[in-house]
Amino acid sequence: MFYFDYVVSPTARRSAVGLPFDTAELRRQLVFLRNGQVVRNDLLPTNVEKPVENELEFEGGKQPNWLSCDKAAQFEVTRDSLGTGVMFFQLKAVSGDSCR
Repeated sequence: MFYFDYVVSPTARRSAVGLPFDTAELRRQLVFLRNGQVVRNDLLPTNVEKPVENELEFEGGKQPNWLSCDKAAQFEVTRDSLGTGVMFFQLKAVSGDSCR
């Protein structure tokens, strides 16, 4: 699984994944691979000024603004609104060896 924040360019996304897939500027994105193939590619709702309702926000990668995890990855989940009234989820990788 790859997660990309909206600031990651399409070129950097393709370079990280190493395979061709559809992407877009200024959109958050989840890309899932199986056996060297893209099996799911989701462009996620994005608002650069505030969280989107039920947005997933990932933390824990070594690269700023993107995360790559294998199938053994585990996350700690926090639900919050930061006082905005818009609920979103923060996912922090707790299996350090599974996410890069």
